[in-house]
Amino acid sequence: MMNNNIDYDTFVRNPPNPVDFSDIFNDPLSDTLFSSSSSTSLIPNSFNISSFNVNGLKTPGQGSFKMDQIFSFFSHNHISFGGIVDTHLSPKQMKFLSKRVCDYTSFHSDLDSTKHGRSSGGNVKLRIFVVYIPPTNDLVLRYEVIDQLISLISQTFSQNFHHAICGDFNINLEKFYPIFLHQPQVAAKRIHTLFHYLLYHNYEDCIPLNLSSTLGNYHHLDTITRIDFVWSCPLLHRHMLTSTIFDAYDLHISDHNPIITYFDASLLSDTIKSARARQLGRNTRRVFKYDSISTEQ
Repeated sequence: MMNNNIDYDTFVRNPPNPVDFSDIFNDPLSDTLFSSSSSTSLIPNSFNISSFNVNGLKTPGQGSFKMDQIFSFFSHNHISFGGIVDTHLSPKQMKFLSKRVCDYTSFHSDLDSTKHGRSSGGNVKLRIFVVYIPPTNDLVLRYEVIDQLISLISQTFSQNFHHAICGDFNINLEKFYPIFLHQPQVAAKRIHTLFHYLLYHNYEDCIPLNLSSTLGNYHHLDTITRIDFVWSCPLLHRHMLTSTIFDAYDLHISDHNPIITYFDASLLSDTIKSARARQLGRNTRRVFKYDSISTEQ
């Protein structure tokens, strides 16, 4: 789902200020940043992508309640692009439930592999894939989905789209990193195809700041792990700022915790300003600012 309140024209008139990274990484994070009551965005002048695996939306009497909870999460955390994964819903059911999430434009999967969320700002083309990779107990279906996804990613890359892949990958990435770094022949095997492709082509998974042994994005019985991700392509991860896990325990709607990954809004503002200038027939110029001037300069 894409937030309709992103005012791209505002970026043209009032370009965002530079992000102060010292405020982001040096200040201790308060609990309110990850609570459903937080009404302040973690990082100013940014947009974000979030992924949330929610089961039971199809259950009578629960679907509407859970969608209301999802909207509350989107609203309080100022989610720009939110991916919702539920493998049991039909497109018709999802279309009906998504009406409860106002201020967002909804895109639904109907098993048509050519459809994914797209957005455009200036001359920036942004494509977001929301995926569910079947677990390893069904390798045939898992490999089929992975092959299709890699094909779409490759096509998107060749078309020079900024793009992200988010969702439930049903495998723990931390177990693959040592294999990728120290056992390249094993890393290239069929079972590791997707992670190998992403890392080999310089895609980046931003590790959440608040990831810990007690807070992952998936919890079941005594197992706490990280199987949900937001991967950024080489073009997009240049603008990546940070990532967090939202503790959704109190929402009681999923055994997953959503990820929120933040990106510098200059990705949109810089290109929109130049595109707007071209549209108005105006010339643009780049101005360099020096703290001091010497004869060598």
